[in-house]
Amino acid sequence: MNVLEFGCMERPLANFFRGYGAFVSRHPFPFIAFPVLITLYLSTGFFTLTPQTDAIYLYTPTDAPSKTERQIIHDLWPLGEDNYVPGRAVTQSREAQVTVVAKNGGNILLPEYARSIKRLDMYIQNRIKVRFRNHTYTYRELCLRWKNRGCPGNNHIQIISELYNHGINITYPTFRIGSSGYLGAGIGGVSLSKDDNGTVILASARAWLMVYQLKFFPINVSYVSGIWEKTFKLHMDNYPEDPFISLTYFHSQTLAEELKRNADSLAPRFIFAFVILVIFAVICSMVTIKGTFYFDWVLSKPILSVFGVINAGMGIASAMGGLILLDVQYNDIVAVMPFLVVAVGTDNMFLMVAAVKRTCRAATVEQRIGECMADAAVSILITALTDAFSFGVGTITTIPAVQIFCIYTCCALVLTFLYQITFFCALLSLATKWEAEGRHCLWLTPTIAPKLASSPSNRLLWLGSRPHPDPKHASNIKHCSATKFFQNWYAPILMQPAIKALAGLWYCIYVGFAIYGCMHLREGLEPVNLLVDDSYAKPHYLALEQHFWHYGATLQTFRRPKGCLLVSRSSSGVMC
Repeated sequence: MNVLEFGCMERPLANFFRGYGAFVSRHPFPFIAFPVLITLYLSTGFFTLTPQTDAIYLYTPTDAPSKTERQIIHDLWPLGEDNYVPGRAVTQSREAQVTVVAKNGGNILLPEYARSIKRLDMYIQNRIKVRFRNHTYTYRELCLRWKNRGCPGNNHIQIISELYNHGINITYPTFRIGSSGYLGAGIGGVSLSKDDNGTVILASARAWLMVYQLKFFPINVSYVSGIWEKTFKLHMDNYPEDPFISLTYFHSQTLAEELKRNADSLAPRFIFAFVILVIFAVICSMVTIKGTFYFDWVLSKPILSVFGVINAGMGIASAMGGLILLDVQYNDIVAVMPFLVVAVGTDNMFLMVAAVKRTCRAATVEQRIGECMADAAVSILITALTDAFSFGVGTITTIPAVQIFCIYTCCALVLTFLYQITFFCALLSLATKWEAEGRHCLWLTPTIAPKLASSPSNRLLWLGSRPHPDPKHASNIKHCSATKFFQNWYAPILMQPAIKALAGLWYCIYVGFAIYGCMHLREGLEPVNLLVDDSYAKPHYLALEQHFWHYGATLQTFRRPKGCLLVSRSSSGVMC
């Protein structure tokens, strides 16, 4: 009776890759040319790159009830011309926000602060202008309004301050001036007290939130509103220093723009990481003549190591460009992916180079590359499949940003693997051929055997070892110092019973910490954590968190004619 062995796939895969490696070593040039041409073609996709920057779309699940309910509210109560009610908006389609915080811990309800806020409000409404098609627009022309009552503005700030300074108790979080109004979302950093009747009233406050809602329909008006937002940001950057108040500001395009800045900041870091990996790979590829400090210019493979890192770059470029050509959405978070893929690709490159070093130098090139692929390609295949499946599972998530990232990463890992067993394998076979011919690894010229080199310059620049005629001689198989360390020292120590027990104990501690961390995991994503440290939006989010999010927005209910009850939180547009 035949029993299926645990490693049933390893032997067939090893035999396949052994034959495949021998074939590549006989015909290396097509395996070099085609990946290069494919990469060049797929990279043209970058010319049509249009990133998806809508943060709400990217970080909200596609099946979230909020999306359906928000659309229902837009259909029933569209935020169009003459149809805007302050506090009822469930989106930030076109909106600017300013938080005004009293300096030195002052009470922002006092007259001097109210005057500073009034100056700022008038500046924003009247002084910020944009010109489009021979027409000048200010906030008053672009604001959302209710019927013919003009722009909502921020007059309530002056009214509340006047009442407070005339000794009238301001109830909190709601206050009635004709009709009841909610103050919790607009005034922050409050200190509360109670009047003689036990009613909660404002004792002092530290901040106001000023909101400027702009028209976002039709498209041409939304475009002008977008220009106004950018002009608003420039004016706020240069707003004169006020002795009483400090400002933070934000508009509907801020998060998308700052996320792009975050992605753009990764580009120079990736280049730096790429250069570091190249230098590291070159250093690790250098081999010395046994018993000396002279480089063995036959066994050293610095150029091959550089191409090993480039191989990973080709996989990244091909995956990104190809998916863009297929109209797969691109998000700036994908800019993180190259750091992962180039590290995995470089690691696999070292596995292949180490595998060919373990083969006998006296064997033919076909035999060496065949044995190398039988050894390394199986391990690389398992690693690539594991990584690809891991990110493939991520593509079925309902969060578009995660889905997009996983699609690009999965494809990049697969293409990098394919290029490693084609492009890099072919280069490795050429390097092995030149090694067998005793050629210099840089200049491909003949080298000088250690016994024949006499001058220091020859020993330094042209020294190259030769394989021993006896295939079974130990010198024909090169083991690096790291291999000897792990084989002769680390592994025997790790096999000691006491070390095994200690390793098991540490593993249990590690699992315990992991379980503890998972049990205390906080779900959610704070926008402030997506921004670069010097983003102008970061102080705004911190101010909102410190002063305004303790009470938050009002809870609003909407009843459709059929009796369907919808609930929303107006400030964030999140519905449940």
